[in-house]
Amino acid sequence: MTTRGFIRMTAGATVLALTLALTGCAPWAGLATGAPAEIRAVVDEALTEIRATPGVANATAELRVSRSDAQDGALATDPDLWDAQFTVQADNEGVDVPALAVSVASATRNGTVSMSSVVRIPGEKGAADVSLSFSPPGIGVITSLDPEPMANAALALRDLPGTLSVSVFQHGEPVAINVESAAVWAELTTTIRALPDFGSGALPAVTLTAPAAGSGENSSLTIDPTSPGTGLVRFLTELSTDRSVTSVRFNGGDSLMDSAAWRPNLSVRVAAPGDIDDVAGLLTTLDGSQTQVDGLPLASFDVSAATGSTETVSGYLGLPLGSAEPDDRLAGLPGATPPAVVDPADAATRIADDLTLVTALLDAAGDTAGIRGPAAVATAPCTDGSDGSDEQVAGSVVIPIFEIADNADEAFDAITTAWEIGGFSRSDRAMGTDFYSVPDGSLETLSIRGTAAGIAINATAPCVRSR
Repeated sequence: MTTRGFIRMTAGATVLALTLALTGCAPWAGLATGAPAEIRAVVDEALTEIRATPGVANATAELRVSRSDAQDGALATDPDLWDAQFTVQADNEGVDVPALAVSVASATRNGTVSMSSVVRIPGEKGAADVSLSFSPPGIGVITSLDPEPMANAALALRDLPGTLSVSVFQHGEPVAINVESAAVWAELTTTIRALPDFGSGALPAVTLTAPAAGSGENSSLTIDPTSPGTGLVRFLTELSTDRSVTSVRFNGGDSLMDSAAWRPNLSVRVAAPGDIDDVAGLLTTLDGSQTQVDGLPLASFDVSAATGSTETVSGYLGLPLGSAEPDDRLAGLPGATPPAVVDPADAATRIADDLTLVTALLDAAGDTAGIRGPAAVATAPCTDGSDGSDEQVAGSVVIPIFEIADNADEAFDAITTAWEIGGFSRSDRAMGTDFYSVPDGSLETLSIRGTAAGIAINATAPCVRSR
């Protein structure tokens, strides 16, 4: 049986120990002498446990100093400064993938040293290879998936036509799928969106990556349940096969960026500088059925040549070149209500009430979490296209939860549970942000997300229109 190639995973830390293969020889032969004995013992124990797991063909481990300023001549002796990376290769057939994932994740979970692991399962009978990546959550990372649903997500995808490899990650990143060609994008998008669990859990989004023609860039398409729309997916599938186009990259969501600053983007590389204007012009002619997705801003684009020119033409899908950036990044969010039209004499009272409401909401979230952050609450021109004379109250806070806790899970859950008890309901999730609707219409938008600095909450009251 021919096994298809896995995606290579590279690590940036300096490797301070030789790879340790479980081949019967001493597992720590060649280990750098600076590794503390207790770290050696813990990793040795994990390797032994993995080696005894049914379905494991072989395994390796690398010990690294996690501090980039560590010097070879003065290796750190503090266990907290070391981490270990395990690579587990499964048998070629007959592997119980969920059971193997659970076992490896359990063996590499301890309180002494940070451990990460990659489990590689060869495809059987034409199925794609599978890679499962487990790691401790980084600072500000709230999502941490269990190994069994990760394995089940991979199994649901590995038999799809045109799929070469499937990689699932533990902390909410899009599932990475290598495909034979961008020509299968449209068909795969329809199939994946029909999966019952797509859009949540271990399948929040998927990135379909197609190999480049020759030595150019790969093409990729990141999809979630709604973005990009079906019409744009079909267009991008066709565009990727055009002879003048060398690569197409579309990202419909970015969980690492705040929704107020993020916009979907299409990047196209063409074979020759003379093709730039033609392709850019084509992108400006797309209609609303191809460019618009409810609740999401319009995608931007840039077109440049793969070689021979530094020229780049940028714009927005479906808009003439030179158009100003659309004011749509906060438009159409779940829970939005029409602007309130009030008597001018009552506008000041309404704004004052909204300032009190938003401030109290943000402070209450901090109290629930156990620590308040500095809330910023102020009035601002409405973002619904008015001329700026109408106002609404907007507030935000970053709760510095890592000052009192190692992770944000408990505090995040406590805040959202309190909201749900109060009648709020989660209405959408996009780009790593949860959006909540307020039934009485007292808030236009309410969102919460985890960041590297803590738990970020944004709230806006409805627009107050006084004329």
